[in-house]
Amino acid sequence: MTAEELNYRLIESAKVLDWTTAIVPEFTLAKFRGRSDETTVPLPAGTYGLRLGDYPTIVAPVVLGSVEEMQASLRRLHSQMVIARSYMRAEEVINAHLMLCATNPSPDADWRSVVDLAERDETVCRKIIWIPDTVAMEASYKDFLTRTFLAAPWREADESLNAPLDNNQGLAQRTLVARGLTNEVAQQWVSAVRRVKDDPDALVVELVSAREAAQ
Repeated sequence: MTAEELNYRLIESAKVLDWTTAIVPEFTLAKFRGRSDETTVPLPAGTYGLRLGDYPTIVAPVVLGSVEEMQASLRRLHSQMVIARSYMRAEEVINAHLMLCATNPSPDADWRSVVDLAERDETVCRKIIWIPDTVAMEASYKDFLTRTFLAAPWREADESLNAPLDNNQGLAQRTLVARGLTNEVAQQWVSAVRRVKDDPDALVVELVSAREAAQ
């Protein structure tokens, strides 16, 4: 599995949300905006620059190995993100992300700890790593997506009609009746509160009068 697959899937996921998407080659250039000198450390092959809605993103492959190897990869990607920021709008810099596609997990390395270490490091920007599962590809991508800004849990939630939050009509009147007022007085109180909003003294007089008239 390559970062190209992740790149494609991210674009498609953004389109599902009706977000605008764009490939941004400038995010992977070797030089800062307005400067001619270039970095001499190459990016991994298959690195892409994207805009997904308001989120500028660099998609890149990363080899899962030792902590030292991951830190070396992140140093290069951090440097690239700093370059990419010179091509971003000021208001979107805070939304910058590195989306990494893990390749060739070493069977001898504690790579889950390596991934956790990388994702907790929010130096320069946030980083999220997808570990494709060739047996359950869709499930592994869905799990990855739930940890990103593209998560949309409300799309899969069951619609619930007449939920308790929807039953607020008449709540104040029912509460007043439960506290000892008759239904008629409670209705008068609710009506008075709606009508008399800028004169608390007049409101108190009307509430007391309604209560006394019912006795």
